[in-house]
Amino acid sequence: MDLLGERRAGAVRATAAILLLFFACGFLLYSFNILSGRREMAALSTTMGQRIIVLDPGHGGVDGGAKGPGGIKEETVVLGVAKYLAKYLEQAGAKVFLTREKDIELAASNVEDLDARLDLARDVAADIFISIHANSFPSPYEFGAQTFYCHNHPGSKFLAENIQDSLVAGIDVLGYNYRKVQEAEYYVLRNLAIPANLIEVGFLSNPREESLLSQSAYQKRLAYCIFVGVVRYFSQDTAIDGPQ
Repeated sequence: MDLLGERRAGAVRATAAILLLFFACGFLLYSFNILSGRREMAALSTTMGQRIIVLDPGHGGVDGGAKGPGGIKEETVVLGVAKYLAKYLEQAGAKVFLTREKDIELAASNVEDLDARLDLARDVAADIFISIHANSFPSPYEFGAQTFYCHNHPGSKFLAENIQDSLVAGIDVLGYNYRKVQEAEYYVLRNLAIPANLIEVGFLSNPREESLLSQSAYQKRLAYCIFVGVVRYFSQDTAIDGPQ
């Protein structure tokens, strides 16, 4: 091999070594972040014991909610996310109630259906209420999860901020999610006297996000992000009344 060839081979070996070191460092950093996150959750989850949480998978039955271009229905996606979230919360010691556990409506009329969901939260003396939905928009490019709250309770915004921060940090498959918490007058939020949030887990109108939302692995990821937000909320001294 001539001198030029040796130099080129040496450069290739050096580049390969640098890339290998780069990926190794990235993997170690990623592993450290996961491990530290799990340790944080293990430590904070002690605050979840005896908490009563109502999860409300939106729609169901005759009202399937939004539908993506690929035929994925909102009612199916949100039920999957809610069930995974319930498992995470129960493993942490919380008592969890779902407003529905299969594809059914809770009452004949829309208002009665919503009231039935709220009645469950009141009957079990829930500490928080989380309603899970999937979004839709005329533009197919909108994406990202977003958490809504109402002025019904000072803790509602505080809970929403914790959940949204966790969703933004943990879900970046489609790019950075710029969405922030937003106040909204949703019926299921304004008619409860406890901290309550409504989470739009993504846009079914976005073909790429619709595909992700249909996958159990992605539903689990969303559920875990929401779980992290809830745990962090309850770990704060201000979790009952919210920040003053």
